[in-house]
Amino acid sequence: MVSIHKSILPVVSLSSNAFALKKQAFGLQNEGWDGIVLRMRLQIKQYTDGPLMCNGYLVISPEGACVAIDAPAGFADWLRHNLPENAKVTHLFLTHQHFDHVSDAEEMASRLGCEIHACSPYAAELTLQSHARSWGIPEPPRFRVNRCHESGDGKVQVGGMEWTFLHVPGHSPDSLAWYLAQADVVFTGDALFAGSVGRTDLPGGSSGQLVRFIREKLLSLPPNTELLPGHGPSSFIGEEEMNNPFLS
Repeated sequence: MVSIHKSILPVVSLSSNAFALKKQAFGLQNEGWDGIVLRMRLQIKQYTDGPLMCNGYLVISPEGACVAIDAPAGFADWLRHNLPENAKVTHLFLTHQHFDHVSDAEEMASRLGCEIHACSPYAAELTLQSHARSWGIPEPPRFRVNRCHESGDGKVQVGGMEWTFLHVPGHSPDSLAWYLAQADVVFTGDALFAGSVGRTDLPGGSSGQLVRFIREKLLSLPPNTELLPGHGPSSFIGEEEMNNPFLS
């Protein structure tokens, strides 16, 4: 699905037709009833905005728990006006701290009360403030990370959803992918894109490290896993493993 400026789009189709297509394309195995029910009722919406057209995502569980992935410019304002009635975004999961992904992090924390999860504590070096200034882009406000996941991979439970975070450095030292196995979806930030990978010429970048961890941690996920990146359209892990020219 193509990202549209300032749009909120459902990017994970959970209809029976979508299941059939995914099963045919990537060999989806039989799964328990609980997994099927969660897929049918889970909502994922995409927001795209900011100078670099960064993707933010809102995930709503069947129980009504709301989790945001990344914080592009304008995301907090949209959330305040468009959340379901009586819903509250309780958690903000950052894929990394580059300025385009954290523009609204402080506002989401202060006005919406989100608990911010990231790989590392806030650091101006990680947000690339000097690069933002040189490109004429406003620096993101400073924010506080409530829970740091510096020890590597792990899990977080939110509203009936079990999230797995995977450390995938190479684009940025603090890059995390957020995987929701119950819904066959992974949010990859700027590590892995549809047909591409993240740039590695910024501070802390390493092309060898990035490709290594993509292969070890992302391509090891089931091939039917939908990939929702920090920029551009969605894809599938199986598609990227077979056809991404940077991973051949």
